[in-house]
Formats: sequence, C-alpha cells, structure tokens
Amino acid sequence: MKKLFFTFLISSSFLTAQADPKPIVDEADFVISKMWESFVQGDHNMFAETMAQDSDMVTFGTDASERWVGWDDLQKSVKNQFDAFNILNVKRMHKKLNLSNSGEVAWFSEIVDWEFLLDGKKQIIKGVRYTGVMEKRENEWKIVQFHSSVGVSGQVIAY
Repeated sequence: MKKLFFTFLISSSFLTAQADPKPIVDEADFVISKMWESFVQGDHNMFAETMAQDSDMVTFGTDASERWVGWDDLQKSVKNQFDAFNILNVKRMHKKLNLSNSGEVAWFSEIVDWEFLLDGKKQIIKGVRYTGVMEKRENEWKIVQFHSSVGVSGQVIAY
C-alpha cells in the first residue's frame, strides 16, 4: 500500500509540475499579432522587435523575386513596402500554432487577407498563406523564418 501511495504521490507531483502551454502559446501569438500590427501602423521598429534579425535568416515573399537572406535584406524590403502602400487591416484566419516539447520553438501557419490603399484606391488581397518559425531567445519570442505565398487556382502540376 505504501508503494502504491508513493507512486501516486510522485506521479501527481510530476503532472502538476509540467507547465501549462496556453500562456506560452499566447505569448508567441502576441508576437505574430504585433508583427501584423506593425504593417497596419507602418512601424518598422515594431516589426524589427518581432524578428530575430539574424544574418542567416531566410524569408520569402509572394513574388518570385522575393527571397531575402539576412535581416538587412528583409528590413530594406519591409521599409520599401511601408513606403509604397498604406495597410488598413490584416485579417488573420485559420491560425495554427504548435510548440516544441521544450517550449522554446514554435511554428505557425495562417491565412491572412490584406486590405490596403495603393495610389489612393482601396485594394484587398485575400488568402495569403503565411507560415513561420519562432524561437524563444532571452525569454522573448522572435520570428526566425517565414514564408508567404498566394495560391493559384488549380494545380500547377496535376496529379
């Protein structure tokens, strides 16, 4: 009976010692939200706060030419985007965020609709697919990689 009691006691203390992942997920999601808000605000500093700013980070935009290696290349492009158009809203949908077992790495995907002004005309781009990887560094989440794409109707290669 003592053995059963100690086994139960040890098992229950192990279960209660495990961290609740919800606050960690909320912290990571906050950084993603902040990144999108930086586009709405046109705030490059806010955008920079969400990124790892690594010299070897690789990111992809929706255009075939948009492959940026390193923070310097990405930040130049983002500054140009902020100057070129005024983002009115970014609507996030189908959000999925996963955590590694350690709670130090997260990966996410979502679909976003962009509403913006270009040459004084309101435009909407629907269904932009966005995926990324985040890492917790010095107790802060940073986006270390992302890829955005726009789907095509039908398959590029039928199968």
